[in-house]
Amino acid sequence: MLSFGFATLATLLGAAVSASAQTFPDGVLATGTMGVTNPPQATQGTAINQTSMARLLSINAIDDFCLFAPPTTQAISDSETIEVAWCTQQRNNARVIPDGTITGVSFLKTDFYVQLIGYGDLTKLNIPAGDFGGELDPHGAFGDGNPVGGNVTSNITGSDQHFAEWMLYIDYNQFCIRVCTNANSTYSAANMCWHELDEMGCEFVMPGNYNVNGTL
Repeated sequence: MLSFGFATLATLLGAAVSASAQTFPDGVLATGTMGVTNPPQATQGTAINQTSMARLLSINAIDDFCLFAPPTTQAISDSETIEVAWCTQQRNNARVIPDGTITGVSFLKTDFYVQLIGYGDLTKLNIPAGDFGGELDPHGAFGDGNPVGGNVTSNITGSDQHFAEWMLYIDYNQFCIRVCTNANSTYSAANMCWHELDEMGCEFVMPGNYNVNGTL
């Protein structure tokens, strides 16, 4: 049996508390309020509700992520302020992505962001066939976000955190999303999630493995 003196035990406990306490550079964590349609925190195991208007995404793993898409069939350009959350798992009071929607996905984690690239039949998420989509981000034309009240979390840093900067490009058969989880003296989270290049498309703005269609 292992035994520790009180001093040693106190040192170990202090180290554990220190390791669990996370600090982030300015501008990384969201400081605003949760959208009115959303649960207060990322929550797994919520009931399936395919008419939900919740707008809370979680980007955690290749099999645990969410996307914004229209609540009813309409072009992204016409619905960007009212998109709702669709998730691969039952979480966040969101709608569940139907089986067979996603045909390929690539997951990338770096020191500064987490990123997903994927393909599928996104008409199952109410995006019209042939719609080349658009960009969704926390800013929007009026500074209220697209969608308004949209929030994004990730547990990629060890616990669920609400991140300030993210961007999602989505159309009828492809998506890419990046959540910026860190910053340094050279690049802010806003730089890492620069959201003004949407006309350049996924491959330019979010480099990664795009050879994943059908390889889920």
